[in-house]
Amino acid sequence: MNFKTMALSLSIFTSLTCSQESSLEKVDNIQPIQVIKGQLKNETVTYLRYNTEVQPCITLKLDRMDKQKQLCIFTDQQGNAVDVRTDVAGVDYLTPAFSESSFTVTLDLFSYYLDCQITLINKSVKDPVCKFRDMD
Repeated sequence: MNFKTMALSLSIFTSLTCSQESSLEKVDNIQPIQVIKGQLKNETVTYLRYNTEVQPCITLKLDRMDKQKQLCIFTDQQGNAVDVRTDVAGVDYLTPAFSESSFTVTLDLFSYYLDCQITLINKSVKDPVCKFRDMD
């Protein structure tokens, strides 16, 4: 790689990085594209999903306590963590659902799936527990 190519690559990367940071600053102004309310251990919880190109994380909000947790890092059964903000080209959230004891969602990471379960313990949203699954 010659110097001109390297300088051009660095220039493009810097430009992309700056534009990503400015778009992340605007996240507070965006509206969710999907909102689902459900019950977890007698608590009303709201799932909020945004346009993943702008905000790749999801949020679970405890309505009665006005507490919320943004979920961006998902760990599989092998202990491999994926930060959807930085580690993947894109993410889609499939089949979000509440059951009596947990919230489940499948992350489509465009080369594999993570089937995740999120629980509520002592009125606190716990980190997701996920299982790796190949695309069929």
